[in-house]
Amino acid sequence: MNIKYLFSALALLSGSTFATLTDLVSSPYPTPYVIAKSELSSPIILEGSQEHNYLKVSLTGGKQDTNKRTPINLALVIDRSTSMAGDRIEKAREAAILAINMLKDDDIISIIAYDDDAHVVIPATKANNKQKLINTINEKITPQGWTALFAGVSKGIKEVNKFHKKEQVNRIILLSDGQANVGPSSTKELADLGIVAAKQGIAVTTIGLGASYNEDLMTALASYSDGNHAFVEKSADLEAAFVREFKDVMSVVAQEVTITIHLQDGAKPVRLLGRDGDIKGNDVTVKMNQLYSNQEKYVLLEVIPPKGKENEKKPLADVTISYDNLQTNKKDNQENRIDIAYSKSEQAVKQAIQEEIVVDSAIQKANLDNEKAIKLLDEGKKEEANKIIQQNAITLDALSGSVSSPTAKGKASVSAIENKKLSDDLDTKSEAVSRKNMKESTYQTQKQQSKN
Repeated sequence: MNIKYLFSALALLSGSTFATLTDLVSSPYPTPYVIAKSELSSPIILEGSQEHNYLKVSLTGGKQDTNKRTPINLALVIDRSTSMAGDRIEKAREAAILAINMLKDDDIISIIAYDDDAHVVIPATKANNKQKLINTINEKITPQGWTALFAGVSKGIKEVNKFHKKEQVNRIILLSDGQANVGPSSTKELADLGIVAAKQGIAVTTIGLGASYNEDLMTALASYSDGNHAFVEKSADLEAAFVREFKDVMSVVAQEVTITIHLQDGAKPVRLLGRDGDIKGNDVTVKMNQLYSNQEKYVLLEVIPPKGKENEKKPLADVTISYDNLQTNKKDNQENRIDIAYSKSEQAVKQAIQEEIVVDSAIQKANLDNEKAIKLLDEGKKEEANKIIQQNAITLDALSGSVSSPTAKGKASVSAIENKKLSDDLDTKSEAVSRKNMKESTYQTQKQQSKN
């Protein structure tokens, strides 16, 4: 018997859950696999109904053996302009040293410091002489000049490319406390640089320190390369931000992820909630740079289903996922078909509702509202902005009380608390700090970025 065919058949028979071969057979070593599920918020709808539905494709990286983690190729790009003088530059050096000490000897590290120009402080090299690297950091990262942020990231890309391999994690971590004021400095120009990095398989994580940096620019740079973003209000918290980032860097199990959704005749795509993607006719494509061990990333598509009759079952969508498995160094592919059923029974429809997807859609809709609140804040309409955030907190709190699933309840509750905090910040903190908190929150929610 063709074993591969057997496993493929088993995967299809499992309904809306994908499975790779590594899920189904024992391996001589722990293999980071990807568990993929594809579900509708309402898999059963009323006969003749075309009420909007939500198709969620979730991807969760499997458990990783930390002793066999994927090699890392990292560039640290550090702002050393005069605004970083004092405690900030000291904490930046400490964070860079922390990064050095978390790397294995075979990992690749490079460090770029930028002021009026960008300077390669440590050219891309193996991290096998940590004390020498640490001494160089302490000697050469000192505050001076302006902020050539674009040049710093550009040199970071060049250093990563010196040892670039598909089979490793290629990452840039950018730290800045100010406005880009030397060289290209618009949000579009930095976003385009993020696209350049993304096309080369390099993710750019941006960390903004203090209340003076441009959060729109920093999130645009991170977004296009599918990197993370963090706002660090106080320099004392910089180390914790680096630790969170390194948890992600060291837990990447898959890269170059592509999710394709083909809606069947009669079904129509409305919009993507959260992650960006391309919608062309009935085909939807979303790309992710990487997946992490034990973290869920998802695509959420609002759809209009076709009409159907009682007891009828129709194919709604075909989903295809491809990614580079970093344990096997091979391309994995998974496929599945999603069906929708019809009933005259309102009770049957209600019982079939997937509460977690309902909550996910509510959180992403609230996130869109919060993006509108940021625009209102920019227009000087602080009170109107806060009303939107307060209403989101109330809505999500009520949703938490109305669902029975513990996971759904927890998600709604956490999001309600986050919105309440954003509202409180608008009342108690400066607008600059509040806006950065809001921008960080909307970015992390959109990208499903880990906050732990």
